[in-house]
Amino acid sequence: THTDPVIRGRWVREKLLAGRVPDVPITVDAQIPNDHHKTLRVRLESVTRAKQCWKCHESMNPLGLPFEIFDDFGRYRTEEPLEYPENLIGKKNNGYNIYKTLKIDSSGELTGTGDPFLDGEVTDAIDMIGRIAKSDVARQSIIRHAFRFYMGRNEMLSDSQTLIAADKAYLDSGGSFKAVIVSLLTSDSFIYRK
Repeated sequence: THTDPVIRGRWVREKLLAGRVPDVPITVDAQIPNDHHKTLRVRLESVTRAKQCWKCHESMNPLGLPFEIFDDFGRYRTEEPLEYPENLIGKKNNGYNIYKTLKIDSSGELTGTGDPFLDGEVTDAIDMIGRIAKSDVARQSIIRHAFRFYMGRNEMLSDSQTLIAADKAYLDSGGSFKAVIVSLLTSDSFIYRK
């Protein structure tokens, strides 16, 4: 029933930008404070900006917060409803509650693309997605995940030629994922797998 910018940011960091975020230490109680008058972003920043937390959160939060323009169902929004009983201001004709809202700050920062022209501040998720789509790191990360799926294992040093060929097939075909799959399934890594 709510969004989770930390999980979204971690997914972008690990799946698209080939990064790594450590697991939550067992000594940390990862709870966002309940404040019925603040947005999720403000409540999240109040706890994750602590020095011991920010070491990991700096690689997730700036990537996940731009997605706050989408609610938990993926619908576009510009305001966050404060869905608590004391913020109820009325009811719609269809019986749905109407709550006070606050404007969403969807700014963030893209880091880790390997391209200084792509890295930097972003206005929202759409801006960030457009930049990630141009990233060599993201393209190679997606190809690596496809390799792992179709081979049923992680890549090894001996698979480097297979990954290079799949990347070349993608670029030569003008961005066809089908060409990546054909390249992977006709490679020695697939044909001679154990």
